[in-house]
Amino acid sequence: MSRWTRHARILGICWRAAVAGEVEYRLNFASNMLLSTFWMVWAAAGASVYFRFTGTVAGWTHAEVLVVIGLFFTLNGLRQALLQPNLERMTDYVRRGTLDFLLTKPFDAQLLVSLRQIRVNNLLDPVLGLALTTVGVVRSGRGVSLAALASFLLLLACAMLLMYALTVVLMAVAVVLVAAEDLGRVSFAFVELSRFPVDLYRNPAQAVLTVVPVAFLTTYPAAALLGRLDPYLLLIAPAVAVGAVVVATLAWRRSLRAYSGASA
Repeated sequence: MSRWTRHARILGICWRAAVAGEVEYRLNFASNMLLSTFWMVWAAAGASVYFRFTGTVAGWTHAEVLVVIGLFFTLNGLRQALLQPNLERMTDYVRRGTLDFLLTKPFDAQLLVSLRQIRVNNLLDPVLGLALTTVGVVRSGRGVSLAALASFLLLLACAMLLMYALTVVLMAVAVVLVAAEDLGRVSFAFVELSRFPVDLYRNPAQAVLTVVPVAFLTTYPAAALLGRLDPYLLLIAPAVAVGAVVVATLAWRRSLRAYSGASA
């Protein structure tokens, strides 16, 4: 069995245990589904206000902005389902010595700490987000070619890697600071900035959001799906995503070298 196959198998066991614990509260799942649907509809309706007296804003139509909003809910749902549960536990891991225990396991500590938990209640959010994205594409009247779809999937994967990298960096901060609280708010704030196309922001905010790189989360994937993406970004986006993961991994390893254990 290869190293990555073994990692996938162990993470699958962790996820099944997490799912088994959460499905006992089915009312929470139903209520979260209704709440997520409400907020998505509210966001889509709110965006229409900007287009009441104009057909486009900063070169984006209402339908195209709906694509971006749908991708925001998709990525935020994935963040809440896969990354947020692990980030929320990180401070407790450090304080209670759980991190010491996890570091002794014959498993990649970064993967185990950052991906072992899953929140079932938010798994429907990405589905709702992609549904809104589909509605936006259909209303835009733009046909989606195979090349556009492939570009979209590539950039969506890059966006997920960027969110993962941010989560690992925040976990490294928690290891170093120990008392770091509400790091999840930092993660949400980063994703929240991608709710609308970065073109709607004025400079220098637009330039900052492109460099940070918030634009890679929703604006560029949406542009790829709509067939309006600059081709050179298909080369830059993977490089940015991989670079972010490398930096995050180095930050994590550095934090572990400075970590002396819960009893120290």
